[in-house]
Amino acid sequence: MITKKKYLLLFILLAKNIICQDTHLTQYFIAPQTINPSAFGVINSFEAGFQYKSQWNAFTKGFTTYSAFVNKQIPNRRQDNKGFFSVGLNFGYDKSGDSKLTNVSGGLPLNYSLKLNDHQFFTSGVSVGFAQKTLSDPNQTWGSQYDGFNYNSSLPNENKSRQSIMALDLGAGIALINKKNGKRFAVNTEPSNTLGFSVAHINKPKYSFYKSSNERLLMRFNLYESFNYCFNGSPYSISPSLLLQYQGGATEAVLGAMFQYRSGSDSYLTGLKKTKAFGFGAYYRAKDALAISAFVEVKKTMFGLSYDINTSNLQKTSKSKGGLEIFIKIKNASHLYKGFGKW
Repeated sequence: MITKKKYLLLFILLAKNIICQDTHLTQYFIAPQTINPSAFGVINSFEAGFQYKSQWNAFTKGFTTYSAFVNKQIPNRRQDNKGFFSVGLNFGYDKSGDSKLTNVSGGLPLNYSLKLNDHQFFTSGVSVGFAQKTLSDPNQTWGSQYDGFNYNSSLPNENKSRQSIMALDLGAGIALINKKNGKRFAVNTEPSNTLGFSVAHINKPKYSFYKSSNERLLMRFNLYESFNYCFNGSPYSISPSLLLQYQGGATEAVLGAMFQYRSGSDSYLTGLKKTKAFGFGAYYRAKDALAISAFVEVKKTMFGLSYDINTSNLQKTSKSKGGLEIFIKIKNASHLYKGFGKW
């Protein structure tokens, strides 16, 4: 019990320093526009999904996170134009700790994809959204309510200013998407890669419960590279990826890969023949966790899960238990890789 209290105190002290950093999901590649507002709308003309994560419940009332998104490519009817727009909608909800600290966020990403040649697209995007933070437990206790000997609820607390705050949140990003084969058929056998860079919270919104405080949600810089390598004449493929993030002195590096098997072959023209796929893989988040992931795809609906195995200094108390994450994603395959065909 003493050990748990010791690490819980350490966790609280750390949380005090990172309260203006973002919550994020292990399977970030399911909704890449949450990392980069330019990273959607090129591969699939329509996507929608939902993610859920629960973590740190081994030694405290941990974090519960929900995320939902929908993306749509805006058709371009002009034959002489090599670009098109895509628009999306993101929503996030996170509740953490005994104080029931709640973070709600939403965003409207918009991007433009420009065809450079038969193999490459350059995309640029912006995101306009909001961020809200709320303390929903009225029974909180504060250091100022201890008189030096005992707790005294009649003393004023430290949170008289406000229980909820909301701020405008802006982001932007760019990405270069490369596909070796520009044809529309045999879409499951074509290698590709994506290189992207983005900045979140460009306006550094004020994000403190204290009106006199200048505490802000710091800018987050993201750099990532993802590949899809398909073995010639084989239904097997591998998709390695790397994500680097920096925010307010804190860094994060995630490296991993998914191995996939796909049966059947989609018909781009008729859509009569459908594929089925499943995959598994692992992602390592430096000095934090090892995540084991798996998914299955049937009729363009993907179901997946991952589990974080804690590898940080907290593993003595967490007993290596990190968090379970699940997702469902729907995509419109009848327009798969539309942008890379002949215009």
